Amino acid sequence: MKTKESEKIISTIISWQLVLQGVIEREEVKSEIDIKKYSLLELLKANQLVEANNKRKRKLQEYWRTKNGNSNGISQHMTCADRLISAVYTLLHHAPNSELIAIVGDKGVGCVTVKY
Repeated sequence: MKTKESEKIISTIISWQLVLQGVIEREEVKSEIDIKKYSLLELLKANQLVEANNKRKRKLQEYWRTKNGNSNGISQHMTCADRLISAVYTLLHHAPNSELIAIVGDKGVGCVTVKY
């Protein structure tokens, strides 16, 4: 997977989180990529790739700062928690109902319809 593709995947996941937080409207989410076609592992790896690229950019910026005493700003992409990626994956791949999808001990995961 390429860095640009990974950045688009993570941007889409973050956009849906912003909808849930009420920051943007559903209609404002314009994705160039269909994240439903990716496996959970691919989504998690995309996030890791974006973080690794951000780290590389920070190191490069630090190099230029020490060499020239100046560094131009860098553009970094947001990353998100693995639990958010897993939640979005669950929403995309499981129909809402009142049943648990998985349970471990006294905690469970399900997918429900939410009206807001």
